[in-house]
Amino acid sequence: EERYLLSQAFFFFQVGDITILVNNAAVVHGKSLMDSDDDALLKSQHINTLGQFWTTKAFLPRMLELQNGHIVCLNSVLALSAIPGAIDYCTSKASSFAFMESLTLGLLDCPGVNATTVLPFHTSTEMFQGMRIRFPSLFPPLKPETVARRTVEAVQMNQAFLLLPWTMHVLVILKSILPQAALEEIHKFSGSYTCMNTFKGRT
Repeated sequence: EERYLLSQAFFFFQVGDITILVNNAAVVHGKSLMDSDDDALLKSQHINTLGQFWTTKAFLPRMLELQNGHIVCLNSVLALSAIPGAIDYCTSKASSFAFMESLTLGLLDCPGVNATTVLPFHTSTEMFQGMRIRFPSLFPPLKPETVARRTVEAVQMNQAFLLLPWTMHVLVILKSILPQAALEEIHKFSGSYTCMNTFKGRT
């Protein structure tokens, strides 16, 4: 952590005040718990979750001093609804979501400084290459350009949380009212239960 903060201080000296921080770095290994080695599990948590602690800790104080800043987190809908075969990723994203939830509430009395968390569905990048669901025409992967555009719009509107696409709100509602047995059947029917079986993405 100390080395990281020193590097950020050097970066600040070169560039100047940072008023928008976008936390987007993430890795996924695409394995079950028992098939994952310890180093891979730790790497996911360090990059996907703890990395946000260090970057926010480095840049937020100056934003608060200037009363001008925005913390942006590119998260995932898997933070709210986990799937098998990506236990490290889902866990780290859920932790990241809790971090941003707490941070967003903590900034309520901080004028000029805001936070936005984006939770997109599967995006068509190499990261989750090979992942397959049962009805791809009903739930097509998002284009990176779409996610980027909607993220910028959310920042401009100071929107705290953004689910992409809007149909993901239905998923959140169903998860809050249906029993676990019903949710398991939905996972099996939609193919999300086995979607990582064909995973061959870039980690």
